[in-house]
Amino acid sequence: MWLRRLLAAAYVLREVSAHTPAEVDWDALPERCVLQLDWRHTPEFAAVLRRHEFSVAVLVRHPLDVLVSILQVAPHEPESARWLDGDGGDESSLLGADPASPEFLEYATGPRASALLSVTPGWLPHANAVVRYADLVSDPAESLHAIAHAIPERPRPFPEHVAASVTFAGLKTPERPGLWREVMPDSVARAIVRAQPSIADLGFTIDSVGVSAEQARRRWAELASAVTA
Repeated sequence: MWLRRLLAAAYVLREVSAHTPAEVDWDALPERCVLQLDWRHTPEFAAVLRRHEFSVAVLVRHPLDVLVSILQVAPHEPESARWLDGDGGDESSLLGADPASPEFLEYATGPRASALLSVTPGWLPHANAVVRYADLVSDPAESLHAIAHAIPERPRPFPEHVAASVTFAGLKTPERPGLWREVMPDSVARAIVRAQPSIADLGFTIDSVGVSAEQARRRWAELASAVTA
């Protein structure tokens, strides 16, 4: 969502989002828009995007951070079952779970997580621009400059101005890169990496975790308290 807002501000675009391509009224889209859509690459879908003259930007985030984000969001998101149109299951098992729980480990090593994590690597060979989430948080203006070099249109406000007005800190629940290292036990992280080859495909490693289950649960509880406070 933050990247969508940055692009909308930089290129003066209308914002559109959907869960599936079928939900998009392609013929009624604004002439200038940024479309947020988490969907697998297929030749047919790619052809639709080309026909409507979209440039494709792919956001690459550490998959373990993605799973932590799902664990945070899913219990409060009634439409999570619509992600990927329910491919691989849903998030109902995560209610009341934490990153050290058996329920989270079963989800994160199972078919639902595999389906969700497969989207990003599937798009990488076909993207016009690739944005690393950690780089975006560290220097959003530089990430916008990189996108501008990769697509045919130049941004209208300077990226520095956009980054100053659409800030990471201004998000309702900003999720900093690497949060998984604080809340996910070493054994859980390594089991997930073994079960989900897409993590290695994206070039991410877990060389130094060192968080025990007790430490992970304590930190998770602290974060939950901060959100509800």
